[in-house]
Amino acid sequence: MNTRWLALVCVLFAVSTQAAEEASAVPAAPATAPAPAAAPAATPAHRPLRQNVIPAAPAAPTDPETFAGYVQAPPFKVVPQKDKIALYPCSQCHKAMTPNPTPRKLEAAPHQAALKHGKGRLWCLNCHLIDDRDFLRTVRDQKVDFDDAYLVCGQCHFNRQRDWYLGGHGKRVGNWQGERTLYSCTHCHDPHDPITKPREPSKAPPVRAGLQRMGPVAHESGKVWERQSHGKVETNNER
Repeated sequence: MNTRWLALVCVLFAVSTQAAEEASAVPAAPATAPAPAAAPAATPAHRPLRQNVIPAAPAAPTDPETFAGYVQAPPFKVVPQKDKIALYPCSQCHKAMTPNPTPRKLEAAPHQAALKHGKGRLWCLNCHLIDDRDFLRTVRDQKVDFDDAYLVCGQCHFNRQRDWYLGGHGKRVGNWQGERTLYSCTHCHDPHDPITKPREPSKAPPVRAGLQRMGPVAHESGKVWERQSHGKVETNNER
């Protein structure tokens, strides 16, 4: 009886030992499945034009820039105009008046209050210095002489001012060579109503002594293709 139990125990031990060896030979399954790789971040659809990054240290204070003309413009002088302004100096009336910056209807004033300039954006004191009416002003309250009015006009009309500096706009006194003397903006444009009005052309210059006035010039008439002769265009000298 004891022998049978001993044999049974030996068989069970051998079977369990073999099962343990087979289990150790099989690789263990991972506890959890690996996480999928993260997708790359999508590029933002809008890229700001500039990054408002706060500097590490504040920049050193600088003076505000002041317009000083165009480097490529030749030097010039401006024809003075103050002696041609009927009501100048303005202080002859305004020195006895208390400055009032409020836009309003000007009663019994020699100048107009409704400006045909800027479509309602401007009033007198946008260009005239309130504390000294004998001067104009810039948007930074810099005092400007009436003869330098182009500095005030150029704050808005900067494209035309650049052309004026470089000779592509405006009028010049005398010859096109030599020293440049220019008419200012207000010589041709009324600053209160700057659109140029239609006007009659100037009279023809007088004929110099010893010369005769030319008669009418006979211009070629007809279309070019109507004046062709055997593939050649006739001229006045060939007729």
